Amino acid sequence: MKKLNYMLIISTLIISCDNENCYIQNIYVNEFIDLSLPIYSEITTTGNAILLDKGGVEGLIIYHGVGNNYQVYDRNCSYNPCLPCSAIDSIDSGIAYCGCCPSAFNIANTGESINAPALLPLKMYRSNLNISNKILHISN
Repeated sequence: MKKLNYMLIISTLIISCDNENCYIQNIYVNEFIDLSLPIYSEITTTGNAILLDKGGVEGLIIYHGVGNNYQVYDRNCSYNPCLPCSAIDSIDSGIAYCGCCPSAFNIANTGESINAPALLPLKMYRSNLNISNKILHISN
């Protein structure tokens, strides 16, 4: 009987440890955004942000900072990012909100978490604006 109990306990532990690590995946990002297109007109104003469904793990967030400074983040929330609902779904005044948990992130600075349960910032990507043709290159 004791052996059976030990086997049950060990089986339960093995099954519960079988979950993959939950982290934001590293994937290749190489996107070109033509800011002169009408669909991106909102992002040409300082302080505005847009959500894209393409690029990154869950899509991209592009925030227009001061001047020609653009900050780009992955939409995947840093709190429990392996959940299917763990994505940024709204932005208000430089704050990005997760649709799955009450986490909020300051995308006007470095994407740091400003509301629990998330403790880590959003994943950030490099961006480079070609001023002559208004093409924003996003990469990692």
